[in-house]
Amino acid sequence: MTPRTAQLTATNRPKIADVAAAAGVSAPTVSKVLNGRSYVSAATREKVNEALAKLDYSKRTAAPPVPGLLQLVVNNFDSPWMLKILAGAEEAAARQGFTLACTLAEHATQDNWRKLRQSSANQLAGVILLAPHRGSRLVTTLRSLNIPSVAVDPQGNEAMGIPSVSPAAFSGALHAVEHLLGLGHRRIGIITGGGAGSVHSRARYAAYSAALQASGLHLDNDLVRDGDFSIEAGFRLGGELLDLPAPPTAVFAGNDLQALGLMSAASMRSIRVPDQLSVVGFDDIGQAAMASPPLTTVRQPLEQMAAMAVGILVEQIGHAPKSPQSVELATELIVRNSTAAPPDAGKP
Repeated sequence: MTPRTAQLTATNRPKIADVAAAAGVSAPTVSKVLNGRSYVSAATREKVNEALAKLDYSKRTAAPPVPGLLQLVVNNFDSPWMLKILAGAEEAAARQGFTLACTLAEHATQDNWRKLRQSSANQLAGVILLAPHRGSRLVTTLRSLNIPSVAVDPQGNEAMGIPSVSPAAFSGALHAVEHLLGLGHRRIGIITGGGAGSVHSRARYAAYSAALQASGLHLDNDLVRDGDFSIEAGFRLGGELLDLPAPPTAVFAGNDLQALGLMSAASMRSIRVPDQLSVVGFDDIGQAAMASPPLTTVRQPLEQMAAMAVGILVEQIGHAPKSPQSVELATELIVRNSTAAPPDAGKP
């Protein structure tokens, strides 16, 4: 064995303590430089970098990530598209040699994450957050613990501080409203969801507004309702729209559950879909194709989103953190039987 080869053996690889001694600084200071912390003076940083280069630290200690446990954190287990996210994430994790576990957000605590990070078997390697809200304590906690993490379909703004994968909400909603306009509808309502804090609600409303304005139509606030993406909201708020003196001939419901609730409200009023009312949803959950009539909707690439999130997460594991990236995946308008031309189409 040559001296150079001997230097590369695991027992002779330099440690942070060796770099600290060579630079004349503390081990925590070396760690700060390695992790790109900004609160280290330029002179100290230069000394540490010189010691790192001299000892060839980065080359000799670099190693591929050791597969362990990836955790998918969800807000609830009854989301109609959560199973697709889980299936996509589990398949992608298995391909990378990781085990995937799913837990509720209420059980994802700092103490539990610390214990999983210290475990010798199935040590926690990274976390996927499903639909975290703006200002989520989970994001803050993960960052404080330096646990690699990624968000799927975040409900807050994009500057969450961790990478994210989302559907193209604006373009998907734009295609939905343009579809209704193309059929001849001019009085189109919308049921948004999630409130002003939801990035998806804002994007879908912005697309709705842009599509109407591009067609030279006036935005009528009487046709706008803000729900919570639940079937109950669709039933209640859809009923309000249908009971207006001049009800809409079509409604973009913001998501499939609200669309299904709206269709129930229409049925109770003997309003036929799509003969008297056209309805478009967003998501393409399993119930959409089974509805009566089958629901026109915007399909989200849920399994692909989950797989990409796993890929981004694995890239982080064992590597220095990079600036958070926000990825949007294209959606697809699925036209079924819940939309048609308005009742007065073709009349003078």
